[in-house]
Amino acid sequence: MVRLKHYWRIVFPIAIALIIWFFSAASGDASNSQSMSVASWLGWPHDITRKIAHVVLYLAFGASLAFYSKGRYPKTFPRYEALIFNMIIIVVWGAIDEIHQLLVAGRNGAFSDVVLDTVAGLCGLLLYIAFYCLIWQKIEERPKSRHKIKNY
Repeated sequence: MVRLKHYWRIVFPIAIALIIWFFSAASGDASNSQSMSVASWLGWPHDITRKIAHVVLYLAFGASLAFYSKGRYPKTFPRYEALIFNMIIIVVWGAIDEIHQLLVAGRNGAFSDVVLDTVAGLCGLLLYIAFYCLIWQKIEERPKSRHKIKNY
């Protein structure tokens, strides 16, 4: 019998990877109009808005991979092997994303975007680990109740 207790967490990295794929599949004109509307709404330059989109998506991707690893190895998290594997996934998905953009009309891929995606994904992994190790683990270790309730 397959235990699905912690495997449901894989939904989050898959969902974020699909969102990244969806944005990469947009044509050059559609992508520019999306980012221009967000840039004008935020009041930021267009190029910075596009880079921030990369950072936000890959931060979430890295954090969701760490969340999955935490569920997969609850007693030994963070495991170095799992974190290295997660980094490989982030690098490969960033490269696939840029190659995919090369195949979409009006889009181009850039090695600098792969580097940006990798750094953002690593930051997402590290932020999740820091949150877990510094905050959440201490919350989980607190005693549940200091006073016992007596039943009369």
